[in-house]
Formats: sequence, structure tokens, C-alpha cells
Amino acid sequence: MITKTLFDNYNGKEVYLYTLSNGEIKVGVLDFGATLNFIKLNTADGEKNILVGYDCVQGYINSNSYCGTTVGRVSNRIAGASFTLNGKSYKVSANEGETCLHGGVEGFDKRFFHAEIISDKLVLSLISPDGDMGFPAELKFRVEFTLNGSGLLIEYTAVSDGTTLFAPTCHAYFNMNGEGEVMGNLLQINADNYTPVDEKLIPLGTVESVKGTPLDFTSPKRIGKDLKGLGGKTYDHNFCLNGNHVATAKGEISGIAMDVYSDMLGVQFYVGKPATFNGKGGGCGFCLEPQFYPNAINVDGFESPVINKDENKKHYIKFIFS
Repeated sequence: MITKTLFDNYNGKEVYLYTLSNGEIKVGVLDFGATLNFIKLNTADGEKNILVGYDCVQGYINSNSYCGTTVGRVSNRIAGASFTLNGKSYKVSANEGETCLHGGVEGFDKRFFHAEIISDKLVLSLISPDGDMGFPAELKFRVEFTLNGSGLLIEYTAVSDGTTLFAPTCHAYFNMNGEGEVMGNLLQINADNYTPVDEKLIPLGTVESVKGTPLDFTSPKRIGKDLKGLGGKTYDHNFCLNGNHVATAKGEISGIAMDVYSDMLGVQFYVGKPATFNGKGGGCGFCLEPQFYPNAINVDGFESPVINKDENKKHYIKFIFS
């Protein structure tokens, strides 16, 4: 079942909350930013929300955290906010110093989507015009949300009228206990390697083993266990996935577990700072963002997120809860 309720008014437009429910799970999605607003699960202690979210659109904007949003056209970073495609150079929107992050100043996370309910599926779509944030070609984009048992499937589809870039992701912040710190949450990432970065978080172009580093999540461990080894920084790293099973996370208090699956090559593991969040879902959260490798379009040896003219390209992310 999918219901529609008024969530907020923003920039003179109504923003709606769509609630998908099937008796096992409830998921709230906004048509602004195609944003995940909550994920509520049935537990022995009653219904528990494990997602960080806000009660108004301005809360999302003010957090500057991409909280719960659909990111596009290109997730993560493009160095120098520039790239070359088919011999032509493009300059795109820089919003992190000289870097383009998550699509630029006004990426998909800040757009109004057209919403349709098609049977048991919520379909949100938009048209990104040629030159949008500097990216070439018109891109017709849609993201579909579907519940299946205790799982949430997110499917991304794009068609372009010319060669361009397409690398979406879901920027949800999870807290497997529903509230409080996440440093005790247990996490296992199905990746033996990661991509080292420079001071601007741009990959150096190499792939290195996680063994012997604080990034070794090849077996379950508490998120905060090796945090001191990062020298005062937080986790904000791209892992090179071994397969479609991205990760498993579990609340050490709630016992709620989540398995993440995707067809994308990497996953950005990011732990948000508590001060960022003042919405429902608790004091802080962590992200598992399936993605192409950061700055892939500019790095030889990294698969580039290119979509060609009239190509129908699809990606998916699936969350299964228990």
C-alpha cells in the first residue's frame, strides 16, 4: 500500500510524503530530492525508525548533508569540476572548493520530482536538461521504490539524447539502534580493497588492501573500534566491492540487521558528525552509498560512469532488514 500526505511547502510548491507499507516495513519518501524520510520496522519493542530524517524541507537544506536524498547526476567527487568526454572538455558545477560533489550546487537532491504510484511501486522522475550543472546532453531520469517482504528495492533508470555521465546513489543515514551514537553499530563491508585519496578526498588512482588499516571491515566490527587510527578524521572512504553483496550492518542494542546489495562497483562508507543532525533517527548516522569510484571519469583504470545516446541504463540498491 502507498499513501500520499502533504509534508511541507517549499519555494511556493507543495512537497508530498509517500508512505510505502506492507505490514513488515514502512518507508517514507519525499518527492523533493526523491528523499528517504524514514524506514520503520516492527520490533519486539514496537515500531522503530532506523533512518535519520527531518520534519521539514528546510531541515534537509540546512543540514547540508544530502540526508536521505537521491544523488545525481554523478555521486561523489569530480576533481577540478571538469572532465573530458569524446575529446571535448566540460566544466561542471563546483560546490566543494574546486571540486564537484554529488552533482553540483543544485543536484538532484534539491529538485522536485514528478511522482506516480504504479501498482505497488512509487516512481519519481525528472528531466535534467542539456547543460544542467554543466553536464552535457538531456537526461531523463527515474527512481523507483518497491517493498518486497522486509526489503526495500531502489532502481535507477536513465536515458540520454547524447553521451554524458550517470552515476546515482542513495545518501541515506542509518542508525541501526534508532537513536543515539552509531559507533557501537556492527558493520561488515564486502571489500578487500579501497581507493586511497589526497587531502581533497580525490582518489590517487591506486587500489590498496584494507588489511592492517582502520578500513578493514572484512569481518564484523564496531564502527568506532579503529576510528582513532584515522588521526582525528571520520570514515569517508570508497571501498572496492567484491560482489553484489555490499555490506551487513547490525544494531548492537536493537538487534536489527541490514544487508545491502547493489550492482555498482564501489561503496562510500561515511560516518556523519552528530552536530549535523537534529531530526528524527537519533544523534548521528552512517552512510553506505553504492557508487562508481570517485572521480572515475578522470582516472585511467577506473570504470567510467558514461551513458551513451539512447542507451537505457539501470542500476539498483537493495536493503534487506531482519
